[in-house]
Amino acid sequence: MSYFNNFERIFMQRSLELINTYNGEYETTLLLNGLIGLLFFPHERMGELIPEISIQELEAWGFNSDCIVNAGANKESKELNLRGIIRHLRNAVAHCRVNPFPNDHRPCEGFCFADKNGFEAKIPTNQIKNLMRNLLEHLLK
Repeated sequence: MSYFNNFERIFMQRSLELINTYNGEYETTLLLNGLIGLLFFPHERMGELIPEISIQELEAWGFNSDCIVNAGANKESKELNLRGIIRHLRNAVAHCRVNPFPNDHRPCEGFCFADKNGFEAKIPTNQIKNLMRNLLEHLLK
């Protein structure tokens, strides 16, 4: 398997391995760096393969719909699906509209995402990892 012939697949496999194995001090930094590739490649190069799983079904993936603060563009959170959430998260990251949020124990418990369409989400690190892990596993099938 050549890296250049299967770039996206190998990139996703390596990213999944990093998500599953890294437990160091810079976990949230690694996750945010990883989001750049993990949101951009699937969205830009294989967007049609991202399933339109409802936000309610994403709870089985370990992603709580309460993380969505505002669905944006006159939408209700229940109208969102995985493909739309990935697009909104990608837009937030691409336009540097991401900020960490702390708790009493850690300086970064997760990230707040916002895009120019009014979408807002406050997602704990473990749920970002769940979402990305499950998306990668789905795309690698």
